[in-house]
Amino acid sequence: MHPLFRIAPVAALVSIALSGSPDAGAAAAASLLADGPSSAMPRAEAGIRGTMPFDCGDLAYDDGTAEDSIFFGGGQAGETDHFLGVRFELADFDLVPGSAALTGFCISNSLDFSAFGGPWSNEVFVYRDVDGIPQLGDPIRRATVSTGDGTGQVVVEFDAPWMIDEPVFWIMTQGDPIHAGEDFNMESDQSSKAAGRSWIADRGIEFMVPTEQNFMIRASVLRLPGNVTPVPALGVPGIALLIVLMLGLAVRARRRVDARSG
Repeated sequence: MHPLFRIAPVAALVSIALSGSPDAGAAAAASLLADGPSSAMPRAEAGIRGTMPFDCGDLAYDDGTAEDSIFFGGGQAGETDHFLGVRFELADFDLVPGSAALTGFCISNSLDFSAFGGPWSNEVFVYRDVDGIPQLGDPIRRATVSTGDGTGQVVVEFDAPWMIDEPVFWIMTQGDPIHAGEDFNMESDQSSKAAGRSWIADRGIEFMVPTEQNFMIRASVLRLPGNVTPVPALGVPGIALLIVLMLGLAVRARRRVDARSG
């Protein structure tokens, strides 16, 4: 575990399975403070409403069915130290850096909480990974989505794909001052085995904790042709051996030519 990670209770989180209310966490959430404004990167207003069940995206840790939803209640959508995210590892999907481009993402929206104030706006960010934690404040991509009304998955396509040039990246719903006073939620799959890739924080990155649920954010990628898993480096001995082998083949070929001409 990264030295910054501290296992601590996530005070403002409220878990609701279909019929609960997000208001239960309001009192605990009210005491938490924001870290300040997030990046001013232009937002993509999301996009396309899909159908249910959740069947979009290419890289996923969930089974497509939401059994639960995690809320930051009490108007925590404006606080930048609150986030719910998924850590995508390319190796989990037989990919390597440079073999795919991130074209967008999709997020589940199958549970209807309109009776409790939904839908809610969510700021979604793509971050690089640095030593096991997201590089907050320097997003690769950003979009605004609306969830919490059960009208179906939300699909976002970026104007420009991002070449995934590293083995790990994050897609996260994070509080932003533009949504101060609002709530935000994340649907989750609880019926399948926890992948260990979903993370929560309500007091900044120092208090990030993994969750046993699989958050239902998926990455949309374009697999690039001509990219293969790199072979291990040969090193000096290997290169020397390869040169000797090539010279030997060249000598044998020359002898064959001389024998034919003789």
